[in-house]
Amino acid sequence: AGFNISFSHFKSNAQVERALGAMAGTGVRLMLTSHELVDDTEATVNRFKDCADVAGWFLRDEPTASGFPELRQFRNRVYAADSSRVVYLNLFPSMVDAKSLEVNDYDEYVNRFIDEVSLPMVSYDFYPIVDEDGSIHVREQFYDNLERVSRICRERDMPFWAFCLSTAHTPYPVPDNVHMRFEAFSALAYGAQGIQYFTYWQPSSARWNFHHAPIDETGRRTNVYYLVKDLNREIQDLSWVFLGAQVEAVGHTGESIPATSVRFASYPHEIRSVESDGQGVIVSRFVNGDKRFLMIVNRDIDHSQTVFVDKDACVKRVTSDGRIV
Repeated sequence: AGFNISFSHFKSNAQVERALGAMAGTGVRLMLTSHELVDDTEATVNRFKDCADVAGWFLRDEPTASGFPELRQFRNRVYAADSSRVVYLNLFPSMVDAKSLEVNDYDEYVNRFIDEVSLPMVSYDFYPIVDEDGSIHVREQFYDNLERVSRICRERDMPFWAFCLSTAHTPYPVPDNVHMRFEAFSALAYGAQGIQYFTYWQPSSARWNFHHAPIDETGRRTNVYYLVKDLNREIQDLSWVFLGAQVEAVGHTGESIPATSVRFASYPHEIRSVESDGQGVIVSRFVNGDKRFLMIVNRDIDHSQTVFVDKDACVKRVTSDGRIV
């Protein structure tokens, strides 16, 4: 399906060994976690650090600020044994209130994580499309989270990773092609350098009512699997555009724009305007090496839009399969 990192939770190093045996030769690498990585870090890292199929080491999911000092110690134990791979964890989204995060605001939460834990990237999860009272819509805080993380990471000169939701559960609807493309390409427009999915194999939970994962509870592929496969292929065809890109400006068009967002006005001299006949679009200007790009993303998950770009003839288009025309 186009994945290159697997992040599965294992209780023991014996399970990790089985996982590494199963993934050998697939091109997929493991973000490794186990109880022994926490309890006996040095021995566990030394046991697996020479395996080429290990992508990195996982600390924990969604910490609050009071946990940062302990996580820094954990991170130091890992790096003392192996500094050649990434160390990873995932932060709460901005829709969690500051009191619960044990900070004054979300910016403080992200900046303190960067300063106190000191990992090579910021990763956070925000699932924006919800089904509430029969109405499927986008949570407006989605853009607030993108704005904050993108801005902070540009200021701190570090990458961020974002998520797509690929498994339905309350209150999230069955993911479709529009929903996942909206999530992935919105994040890429804001400069995301990694796209993650929750989740691949359907979890078992009476609380969350998980269903319609790419791989269902019986181990069979669902239609979502093929949607993810197509989306990953498109993203990988465009990797030369997005991987290593540096966002210079990002904003929105339309009669009204999302709260906390800005109206896009930083056009390059070759492009004079972007207008649409609908709700409005995200516009991102970024550079990658010696190439400059302007990216447009439909903000409306319910309707297509015709977009009018007033540009010079020298401006070329990048197609969905990565060609320049």
